Order: sequence, then C-alpha cells, then structure tokens
Amino acid sequence: MNAVLHEHVTVFFSQRHGLPALFYPLGLLALIEFLLLTPMFLDAQAWRGAGSLFKLCAAIAVVLTIYFTLRAANLAYAPERFKPLKYWLHERGYPVGVVARGQVSFLLVHAAATLLLIVPLLVWAGAISHTPPAALAATLALIAFYTVCYGVWGLAGLALCEREVDTREMVSRGFTVLLMVIAMLVYFPLNPIVYVLAVASATEPGRFSIAGVDWPPAVANIAFHLAYGAAGLAAHRWALARLR
Repeated sequence: MNAVLHEHVTVFFSQRHGLPALFYPLGLLALIEFLLLTPMFLDAQAWRGAGSLFKLCAAIAVVLTIYFTLRAANLAYAPERFKPLKYWLHERGYPVGVVARGQVSFLLVHAAATLLLIVPLLVWAGAISHTPPAALAATLALIAFYTVCYGVWGLAGLALCEREVDTREMVSRGFTVLLMVIAMLVYFPLNPIVYVLAVASATEPGRFSIAGVDWPPAVANIAFHLAYGAAGLAAHRWALARLR
C-alpha cells in the first residue's frame, strides 16, 4: 500500500481521529430528514408533491459531503498526527506522483465511506417520496461525482498552505463557494445543488447556449465539473512540486 495512503487511513480510521468527518454528515442528514418528516406525519397534504423529501435531502447531502470532504482533504482533524509533506518528498525521497496518488486515494476512500453511510438515508427518502429509480441512481452518482471534484481542491489547499490549518480551510471553502456562485451566475444548473434538485425531481433544466451552440444541461454540468476537478488535480501536483 502507498505509504501516504497508509498513514492517512491509519490516523483517520484505525486511530479514529477522522470519524467526525464521517459521522457528522450522517448525523446531520438523519436529523434534518427527521425534522422534514415531521410535517408529513402531522399533515400528509404537505408532502403530496413527488420527490419533495428526497429533493431536499439530496441537496443537503451535496452540501454536507462537499464540506466534510474538503475538511478531510485539508487534514483538519488531528493535523499534528500527520507527517508533513516535506517529510515524504525530502526525507523519504518519494516522487511527487507517489505522494499525490496517496492523497488522492485517501480522498476516494473517505468519499466512498461517507457515501456508504448516507446512502441508506437517501434511499429511504427516495422510497417515501416515490422517486423513480433512475432519478435516485442518477442523484446518488452525482453526489459522489461532486464530492470528488470539489474534494481535490482540499488537497490543493493542503499542499499550498500546509502549515496554516485555518488558512487552508478558509481558502478551500471560500474558493468552493465563490466558484458555485460564479457558476450559477453563468448558467444556473452548473451549480451542483441546483442541478441535483433538478435531477432528483426528474425535470430537465433549460439548455446552455454558448457561441450559438446549445448544450444539454447534463453535458454542460458534467463537463464543467470534470474541468474543475482536473484543474484541482493539476493545482495539487503543482503545489507538491513546489515543495521539492
């Protein structure tokens, strides 16, 4: 196993320092889902619209998974337990690619663990809301996709501001929020929350037009986030190379 990945997994999972990043999304989503279900028990008329509960839970899940994955990628939990990046690059002499792969692999492991915990709640919400299986599957896939695309910028922030924990968290979160706002101003469905709401309700947003060419919403959204995630990976590699 990659040594960087092994250290991160050991600290986060074996030593349990990263468990808050896993169980906070689960606990918060469960609490919110319970609060959203309360009006249903009091007045069934309030929840006649198909997908109401699932749409809200899916949008909240996007926010929670992105936020806590960014924190995990920033090593915000027990940062003193992790060896500095210069240790891997200089003392151990690992190439930049090895360190980058270890950190990206940890991001994927953490994202998968988070999603495995919250998927039952989302499936339950989908069943209550009578969400079509295709919309349910597409929504879950999008949440996983967004989690990774935004999470890589947490790794970039870590490599750029390793010594300042608060600074790297502020930079990663601030940049993410700024991008979401700009994307929404350019084309509303580029925002992950907006697009997940549309997919969860099985509705088709308006097409994105640029240079006289109409782009389907799914193509525009996925292409934008693929480019954003690729830019995050490139920034991560560049920041690690600066530490060599």
